[in-house]
Amino acid sequence: MTEENETTAEDYGLKIDPLLDLLDTDENPVDKGKIREAFVSLWEFEKASELEPTDQYLTTVALFIYTSHNILNDHNIRQDRARKYILEALRKWKSEEMEAGVAKEKATDNPFKAFVENNIEKIDEIYSWENFLLEHKKSDEKEWTYKMKKCWFAQFFIRFGRTDYIETACGFDQLPAQAREEYVDLKLNNNFMKLGAYCQFRYTPKKDS
Repeated sequence: MTEENETTAEDYGLKIDPLLDLLDTDENPVDKGKIREAFVSLWEFEKASELEPTDQYLTTVALFIYTSHNILNDHNIRQDRARKYILEALRKWKSEEMEAGVAKEKATDNPFKAFVENNIEKIDEIYSWENFLLEHKKSDEKEWTYKMKKCWFAQFFIRFGRTDYIETACGFDQLPAQAREEYVDLKLNNNFMKLGAYCQFRYTPKKDS
């Protein structure tokens, strides 16, 4: 490998390093270097550096899920346990952003309303029409529902022949609601995991017990 190629590989590896630092597999020893190596190879294969920033973000998440699942499987870690480890790493990776959003929302008179108002634009940016065919059905202080007729993540894992990893990406999409469980309920109908044609998120205010 030439010095230039080594530099490029190192740059690509920086995309996944923060996630690998957060990947905790308990007592199960895992060679994270193999995850990094596979990620770098696939990042280059996908020509991900030429993508728009939002697509690079999606690709980073998808390749972390894909390569981590593969290597953890090679280390004889069950898929359900691997999914738990991967999602926990992703939760920690997003925690600073989510905690800031929660604090801002809880400082208002109506945290659920603030959640809706503060996140519609962000959802439209990350889950673009081109990649998800997302349509908002309702968005007010009583309900926020949007429907996706396409899923970039599902298409990615179908292309790589691992439809069983779609569930992990779905878990990633639920992290913001989980961070707001005090005041947000999420009802999710995801048919993409069954290779269906749509996914619907319905957020409502948390009802008092």
